[in-house]
Amino acid sequence: MAVQRFSSRRTPLHEVLSERLKRAKRYDRIAGYFRSSLLDVVGEELAALDEIRVVCNGELDPADVAAAKVAKAAKEGNDAVAKTLVSLWQGTEDSVDAHLKRDRYEKLHDLLASGRLKVRILPRGGSVFVHGKAGVVYFADGTTTAFVGSMNDSVSGLRDSYEILWEDEDPEATEWVRDEFEYFWNHPNAIDLPDAVIKHVGAIAKRSEYRSIEEAREAETGLVPPAAILADRPVYKGGQILRAWQKRFVQTCVDDWKIYGKARFIIADDVGLGKTLSMAAAAIVLSILSSKPVLILAPATLTWQWQDEIMDMLGVPSAVWSSSDKQWIDPKGFPLTIKGDRDQVDRCPMRIGIVSTGLIINGDEEGERGILSKKSFGVLILDEGHKARANRRGESLDAESYNALMTFMRHMAAAADNVIVGTATPIQLQAVELWDLVSMIAQGAAHVLGLSPSPWAKPESIEYLTGRRPWPTEPDAQWELLKNPLPPAGEGGVFREIRTARRLAPGEVRGPRFEVLPPSLRSTIGRSFQSLVERANPIFRRVVRRSRRMLEQRGLLKAIAVEVHPSHKDELPSELFSGQGLSMGFAFEQAYTKALEFCELYASARPRAGFMKTILLRRIGSSVQAGLNTAAALLRSGEPSSLDGDTTDDLFKEDRAKIPLTSAERAVLEEVQRNLEIVKHGAEQDPKLSVILHYLRNMRWLETHGSIIFSQYFDTAEWVATSLAAEFPKEPIGLYAGHGNSFVYQAGQRIYAERELIKEKVKNDDIRLLVATDAACEGLNLQRLGSQMNVDMPWNPSRIEQRKGRIQRIGQLRDVIHVVNMRYAGTVEDDVYSVLSERLGDIFAVLGQLPDSFEDAWVEAVLKDREAVRYFPQRVETISSPMEKRYWNDVADDAGLDWEFTEKVLSAHDIEAHMRQGWR
Repeated sequence: MAVQRFSSRRTPLHEVLSERLKRAKRYDRIAGYFRSSLLDVVGEELAALDEIRVVCNGELDPADVAAAKVAKAAKEGNDAVAKTLVSLWQGTEDSVDAHLKRDRYEKLHDLLASGRLKVRILPRGGSVFVHGKAGVVYFADGTTTAFVGSMNDSVSGLRDSYEILWEDEDPEATEWVRDEFEYFWNHPNAIDLPDAVIKHVGAIAKRSEYRSIEEAREAETGLVPPAAILADRPVYKGGQILRAWQKRFVQTCVDDWKIYGKARFIIADDVGLGKTLSMAAAAIVLSILSSKPVLILAPATLTWQWQDEIMDMLGVPSAVWSSSDKQWIDPKGFPLTIKGDRDQVDRCPMRIGIVSTGLIINGDEEGERGILSKKSFGVLILDEGHKARANRRGESLDAESYNALMTFMRHMAAAADNVIVGTATPIQLQAVELWDLVSMIAQGAAHVLGLSPSPWAKPESIEYLTGRRPWPTEPDAQWELLKNPLPPAGEGGVFREIRTARRLAPGEVRGPRFEVLPPSLRSTIGRSFQSLVERANPIFRRVVRRSRRMLEQRGLLKAIAVEVHPSHKDELPSELFSGQGLSMGFAFEQAYTKALEFCELYASARPRAGFMKTILLRRIGSSVQAGLNTAAALLRSGEPSSLDGDTTDDLFKEDRAKIPLTSAERAVLEEVQRNLEIVKHGAEQDPKLSVILHYLRNMRWLETHGSIIFSQYFDTAEWVATSLAAEFPKEPIGLYAGHGNSFVYQAGQRIYAERELIKEKVKNDDIRLLVATDAACEGLNLQRLGSQMNVDMPWNPSRIEQRKGRIQRIGQLRDVIHVVNMRYAGTVEDDVYSVLSERLGDIFAVLGQLPDSFEDAWVEAVLKDREAVRYFPQRVETISSPMEKRYWNDVADDAGLDWEFTEKVLSAHDIEAHMRQGWR
């Protein structure tokens, strides 16, 4: 019973395995990773075996594995295990390979579906990571052989790589390898390959591409199936997928388009549930249904995030309009048009153009806003839609006027095909604000609020939904609220019956008179009016809202607890604190007082200065370094052109006031700068850095959790990254920021790195300490990390919730994540967040629901009455909408939307070619 040694340098290893399998009946294999390409080299031999058992790795969450074992949800194709495995599998196979190797997938599917090939997966994040490779071959004559080696079960492992293998026919060796195999095969965390993966393999075996977009269109409707467009997008590669609620939103938009020829919705999902990806996916599907262009309006800080997410997740190029340089910019940051020509704003070289809402708010009809207003769009998206507001006086519900953004949107919606508005807080302070947004998307789309005269077209109709106005009791009056607009047949049996009885077209907006309805239907309407109108009223039907709590309760999201720091048990030195804030000393207090004085002077001279009114305060509150850089930039020119690496132009150049600094303003700024220089060069370490080091070193978070440290500003993020690189010279530290500003620090070196590379290194545990800016974090999935530190506290509190969403997400291995909030004592942030923490306990229970008007009130209070800042949080409870539970639409499941398993798709080339067609 000799030991035989093989090297791929001397003997083709696939021939060794093939010869053994030809004589075998069974085969047990411990594999690192199992790939379908194994069938290219030993497919026939495997197909002839009675049983093959393989145990291998998977990028799985052990908690999801445990849940799947209990609920057997994997067999339904709806759980995180099945979807993650499908995505990981798809990420290893490109479309060309799948087409050329279709027979391979057919063999694999036959083996899996027959049950002769059984695969069990062990989660990478569990107590063990299967890295060894070994196997036992059971021959037909009753003998066995065992082997150990370096190769994976793939074509590269058996044929293309240098690998070694030792074979031993000794029964003792066979028993040893069998024991190892059985240990992992029966491991408590091992899970059978879900049926969803087997189904996906079968789909890949049959998958083909349409020859063109036109071939994909349904003859009667012109619809291109969403699955054909999205099934092969990058989001389905490498462990990510479109989640159930995201697919449902896309399908909801498509259903609206099929019935009415126009989709009009407000998506109001909680922060951190992927609204951007939901809207972007819907926009791409709807754009393929139209020859018109796509316009996305977003705050300046989010325009690059939109471009990155559309490219990274959906593989679609787009262009961002630079408001300062007057040119279109591609996803790599290169200009697409010549600089300085504002008339090019209506000639975007890509189908999708992204423009800052600041351009609309601060622009005029003679400039870019006026030029854009003359175009008609196939898809119009407004992100942070609550910024579009109506102006009212007193308690009146009638709008006296609209702000510039709502005025523009109402005008543009009237000429657009599809309109989508995104906001986590559609109600800021009054419920009528929700009606304002619905009325805005109703322009040019009678099916939203009905044909004139519709009772829902009046703002007071919102009072039915808040309980301030009682529902009518007379049948005729009740029917008026149901018939115009008449809900589509899909809203329920009674509406389907009415449409069938009266032979109404699917897109008919107004229902028949009450008296012509059959008596049975009139009776049903009378008995069920309350439930019908509450479920199917036109305002609720236009708002798609899913909360984190809802998705957790339905098993679509894992519940992850949050432990907030600092806390008493953390043993931080008491001298670091003054109250709950970090003590900074006299020079900082002087600098901050002078910064307040500067902001008051600046704002009084420039009422329309916008964000610039408080930029110095915000940046000093972030870090001394950011404050110094801002003061220096203001003193140099009075018009800071680049204060943030993530907003290189638009944020500041749009909002700046074009009045030079006065001598009084310059004098105050110089005092700010002088005092901050004293702080910077003082003997004491910045307490924010001391806190960060305490958690990383003393509490060993670097080893046990890893951490992401967030700032609003690149200046602060760079300061933190540089400081930590000096403290941990051997540790690779990532700086994840906007275009051209992402780096890796190690051993005294700073090396430029693409953001995708940094994300990959975090995923592979090569980087466990990351510093990031808010503007770069959208779509950043960091479930490998277990702690987050907020080195500054944004004036828009919902940003804190968005940051937390980077690690509190699907795939997080931990049941508890840790969040550290830092702020300097005596600052505006300290005033408000201290009161919020005292009054609300778990601050995260409310942060995600606070409206942006909260931030507006901060600015107003800072400029007019600093003391009022401390009392403003008392308004939080009145902000909480009485409609919170009533406007949820039950659209979280993805039943019938198994897009991952579609067999015919559009080619990536055709999709990209379509999206590269510019505006005409």
